Amino acid sequence: MSEQTLAEEFDPSDDALGGKGRHEGLSLKVKGVLAFIIFVLYALLVGIFTDAERQKLLVMVEDLERVHRSEELLVQINMSMARTLLSVNVAFSSTDPLASVPGAVIEIEATRSLLRTLEDKHPRILILSHELQALTNDLVQSPGRGVLAITRTTLHELITELDQVTQATRDRKARLLAEYRVTYDRVTLQGLAFAVLGIIVLGAATAIFFSRLTWDIRKLESRALDIVNGYRGEELDVTRRDEVGSLMRAVNQMQRDLRERERHIERARQEQFHREKMVAVGSLASQLAHEINNPIAAISGIASSIQTVRQAGCPNHGITCQPEMILEQTKRISQITRQIADFTRPQPLSPELTDLNQLVRSTINFVSFDRRFRGIELTTDLDGEMPAVRAVADHITQVLMNLMINAADAMEDLGREPTIAVTSRAEEDDAVIEVRDNGKGMDDATLAHAFDEYFTTKPAGKGSGLGLALSRELIRDGGGTLLLESRPGEGTTARITLPLRQPESART
Repeated sequence: MSEQTLAEEFDPSDDALGGKGRHEGLSLKVKGVLAFIIFVLYALLVGIFTDAERQKLLVMVEDLERVHRSEELLVQINMSMARTLLSVNVAFSSTDPLASVPGAVIEIEATRSLLRTLEDKHPRILILSHELQALTNDLVQSPGRGVLAITRTTLHELITELDQVTQATRDRKARLLAEYRVTYDRVTLQGLAFAVLGIIVLGAATAIFFSRLTWDIRKLESRALDIVNGYRGEELDVTRRDEVGSLMRAVNQMQRDLRERERHIERARQEQFHREKMVAVGSLASQLAHEINNPIAAISGIASSIQTVRQAGCPNHGITCQPEMILEQTKRISQITRQIADFTRPQPLSPELTDLNQLVRSTINFVSFDRRFRGIELTTDLDGEMPAVRAVADHITQVLMNLMINAADAMEDLGREPTIAVTSRAEEDDAVIEVRDNGKGMDDATLAHAFDEYFTTKPAGKGSGLGLALSRELIRDGGGTLLLESRPGEGTTARITLPLRQPESART
């Protein structure tokens, strides 16, 4: 993977950082602005509510002022009534009522001028005031003790009525004062409650936000260090839709890219190792064939001479010579060395038309020399009408060897005769190769992880857990699929499917 490719994959403007993809959310700046707006709106609502309560208090204060003015007026009227009553009593008790009546009339007129402010609100006072006016007229026209007595009685009734009005005014004033105190206390407590609630909610929200932010940043820091140290397991659970969430997705993408890059590197290393191993085996086979061919040629020549000149029996032994057996075994040795040399010959790394059946036969012939296949029955059922498939022959060979070696490892200490059957057939659009064994098989849990990297059920030193994963990648590169079917105790079937007709994109 080139530096340009890595730069493209880790471009901050890409979707991985939430710049222009599905993961757009509220940024930290926007969240801060929203929090400020919410705080301002809360303060405005509290202010509006407090102002409404304040208006109620102002109305109560105005009512108290009016009641207080009414009470002062009533006190003034009561004092005037007391003076008027005193003047009427003095005139009534005087030896010369005519001389005292003018003073009493003046006091009555002064009192009536004060009573006019109450007449509209108190009908009884209005009636008594009119009566007092009539009595005043009578006193002016014909003063006498009888009129003064009636006037005094009317004044007593007015005083009684004024006492009731005064008491009612005082009661209303007391109620207003009590209501004012209750409202003032309620407004004070509500303001305090709103302030405390706002501080608690704002403080809790701020604490939760920054605690979660700190936790996520520490989680990011820890995961980044783990990735640097080689962690390639489960990805971070992204629960945020802001810059931190974008950073989490970027770290997950980096983990995936690194895992993919390491997979490609490991695959390239395995392929290179496979090629180098096959080249080394081929070179060794060529050297052995060269060294073996000389004595084989001599043995073959001697056997041919014996076959030419032999008679009924061999001299010196008294038994019949068998040069044909010698010739047959020498041909077999030559054929084996030739097969090994042909199998290990370097193959092209680009797709070419390939005879799958021949690849299967060559692979089986080659792996049969492995000691793991001693005692295993290798059978084939190959479709003779299988058309040529465009594929990388070395990749198919590598996959087949891996599948057959896995099958052989699965049949160790089997307890019954081990068998590996390799079949091929042509379907409508695909060529199918199946490697079937009657080994121990796999349960569903093991089968679900069979293609996972570094997952293996083999003991230490016998497998790295990369064989099946790399095999599937090699088959996928050719446009095919690699599937496994297995049941515990019944064996495993590996099915390779390759397209018979390559798509245009694969050809180019």
